[in-house]
Order: sequence, then structure tokens, then C-alpha cells
Amino acid sequence: MSRIFSLAILVIGTLFSWAASAEPISLHGSTTVMNMLVLPNKAEIEAASGQQLEIVGNGSQRGLADLLSGKAQIAMISASLELEVNKVNEKSADLISPGRLNAHAVGEARVAFAVHPSNSVKSLSGAQLADVLSGKVQNWREVGGPDLPIMVVTAQPGDGLRTMVEGRLLNGDSVSKDARAMTNATQIAKVVAQVPGAIGIVAAASIDASVVRLATDVEIVQPLILVTLGPETQEVRRVIDAVAKFGKFPKQSRNDG
Repeated sequence: MSRIFSLAILVIGTLFSWAASAEPISLHGSTTVMNMLVLPNKAEIEAASGQQLEIVGNGSQRGLADLLSGKAQIAMISASLELEVNKVNEKSADLISPGRLNAHAVGEARVAFAVHPSNSVKSLSGAQLADVLSGKVQNWREVGGPDLPIMVVTAQPGDGLRTMVEGRLLNGDSVSKDARAMTNATQIAKVVAQVPGAIGIVAAASIDASVVRLATDVEIVQPLILVTLGPETQEVRRVIDAVAKFGKFPKQSRNDG
């Protein structure tokens, strides 16, 4: 009888141990990191790390907020940690202390600007592009194009890709107040393909035949980063290492140009 009881305890203990290890690792934040690295390789990352993943694409700054509040174990961001922290702290002073966070670079992406195929404007200088995105230039005819109002299409405020463009191209200023902000970065190119006057801020890898990549003398390389709070557990570390295997040499870095 005691042997059966001991066996039952062993089985129950094993089940509890399995249940604990089966708790998913939560990654919240950048839709660029999510769509370029995590979702396409989810099965392989889970197999390599031995962990299930719970993935939420809600923007880099929201991902950091979820990390700090304990809703996520890993934040996905697609701008430098310093840039994202500064943006958050502009809204709420000293909300985030960078010293508490650990940044793990897992790849990079190139930022591109997409226009409708019918648009005769195929290239802009960096200064012209900044004027278009900021709303200073509001019609394509002002830069030698058709008489069409410009619609800037971008991700929501707090998205890493948008933050990179605002920081590097617009000197910290925001894109046009009339910009159409999409909840998911994958929607941006789809909108541009349907609106002749649109220009979209996108990851170069997301451009397909439905839109045209605008040529420019500006190059913005977007870091893809996983952020943790304090020392990582072994489980979290394994997930980070597994994701990094798919981000060392992103396709658009090899095939751009």
C-alpha cells in the first residue's frame, strides 16, 4: 500500500513539475520583431528553447510597460533602448530607469518608405522626405509629383519603427498629426497599395509588388532587441538565444539595394 502511495506522490510531483515548466514565456511589444523573427519561427524557437511562447504585438513602448508591470517576461523593441526609454520618460518623468533593463540584440531591419505604384515620385532627398513625413509638405505636387494630397501611413505612437524615423530623420519631432496610424505594422503596406497619395513607413522586408520602395539618400537601420528586467531565468535565456539564431543575418540586410 505504501509503495502505491509513494508512486502516486511521484506521479503527482512529476505532473506539477511539468505544469510549471509548461508555463509559456511571454513576449510583448514590437510588431516588427514579432512579424520578422518570432512568429515565422515560433515552432523552431519553442523546440530549441523547450518553452512555449505567448506573443503579443502591442508596440515597443507598451511592451516595455508590460515588462515593468510584470505582464511580460520579455519586451520586444525595434528601436534603441535609450530612444524608447527617452520617449516613455518624456510622457511620464523617470517612469523607466534604464539601469534596471537588459537589452539583447537579436538582429536588425532596414527602414523603407513605400508609395503607390501610380505615384510618379520615385525618389526624395532626406530633407524632402522629412518635410513629407512631418506634414510640412502636404501635396505631392510640391515635390514634383501629381496633384494629390499626401497621406502618411505609419504604426501607432510608441512603435519602434516609427520611433526610429522620428528620432533619426525628424530630429525627435513627431510625424504629421494627420498621419494614419495602424495598429499592426503589417497593415501599412496594404493601405499604401490602395491609396494613390499614401506614403508608408515600413520595414524593407515587408515591401512586395503591391507598392514601390521610394529611393532616398537616407538609411535607417532598425535594431531588433529583446529586453529583460533584472537577471534572466534559464528559461527566458534559452528563448532569447533561440530567437537570436534567426536574427543574425535578416534577409533584407543581404538583399537590399
